[in-house]
Amino acid sequence: MPRDTQQILQADMPDVRPLASILRSLNFKSQATLKIDQAGLRVTVEEGRSLQAHAYIATSAFSSYAFDLDADNPAAYTDVRPTSSSRDESPFASSPAPEASGPPYCQMTVSLSTMIECLNIFGNAGGASTSAFKREFDDEDEDGGSGWKGKRRRMDSEDVDEERRGGQRRGAGPDDGKTTSLRLSYAGRGEPLVMLLEEGGIVTRCEITTYEPEGLLDLTFQDEEKVQRLIIKSEWLRDALLEVPSSSEKLAISFFPEDHARTNYHADDPTMRNEEEEVPLFRLESVGPMGITEMDYSEDKDVLEVFECEHPIRNSYKYQHILLTRNALHASIKTSIRTDPDGLLSFQFMIPLSPRGAKASMKEDKIGFVEFLVVALDDEY
Repeated sequence: MPRDTQQILQADMPDVRPLASILRSLNFKSQATLKIDQAGLRVTVEEGRSLQAHAYIATSAFSSYAFDLDADNPAAYTDVRPTSSSRDESPFASSPAPEASGPPYCQMTVSLSTMIECLNIFGNAGGASTSAFKREFDDEDEDGGSGWKGKRRRMDSEDVDEERRGGQRRGAGPDDGKTTSLRLSYAGRGEPLVMLLEEGGIVTRCEITTYEPEGLLDLTFQDEEKVQRLIIKSEWLRDALLEVPSSSEKLAISFFPEDHARTNYHADDPTMRNEEEEVPLFRLESVGPMGITEMDYSEDKDVLEVFECEHPIRNSYKYQHILLTRNALHASIKTSIRTDPDGLLSFQFMIPLSPRGAKASMKEDKIGFVEFLVVALDDEY
């Protein structure tokens, strides 16, 4: 297809399945705020004024990406640099004009559910598994093989058959050899977001109405202020969340420094390990009508790839908010968890965007990221 030079955005993708997979991570809301700039696309949704989720699709995920926007274009947005004023300045003096900071970008509200439906218009964009947190039981040791302590849910034969019928893991659909390509374009303010989808020579044009962007929560995680960070394989975290009862109301997340854990492990005798005194590095604790459920992670480099913690930390969160991460967790290969001094929790999910799998995604630098920011509850239990 020839390139249209009148467009602000024109991007091509040879296979829509990776894009559909990452957008499904945010599909718990029908409307989303879409930001388009030189670095790629950012899709944002919010829930309950205490959760904000972002999906980042970098330009490397596209086979071609062209973005051309002048600062004086009606569709252009710019971030405003804060201005400082002198304390001696009269309160009646006129304020200085705000200064633009950074390159211009486009921002709009779109129907996320419509975007996903359009990507799957030929029926081969893949679909989420029938049960995102279900996993076939294997023969690993219950205490050591999965990296956490607790019972693992076993799937019966009907569950396994249903899982296989539901499609491949991580959002992949039936592999019938057909792929749908995408050309995504945007002409300017008031214009629709246009998706040209092609399969086998058949082209379908979808126009998605754009609206003025709504105000978003001012939630920003400052990495330099983090008091804790860990990187864990996503499959281990999925296994742990399997054990959290669906009726749970809150989920407490605790972290302990490595030296703190060792002190409690071997306080009396360094040659002995008292299980009753064991302090994990990472603990998930849920409370609900069915009681308390705890999942502990010990010092295991095969499970916790990176672990940093300055002091013992414990914050609680609404479990239904944590549950909203399930699609992103299911599609990802690694998860980063960070906490700031106020208890703001950041989940970052690394999602492969190459149809050829995770290793090819890393090699080709085709990686997408989904971040969930969750505000801690004020009350503790």
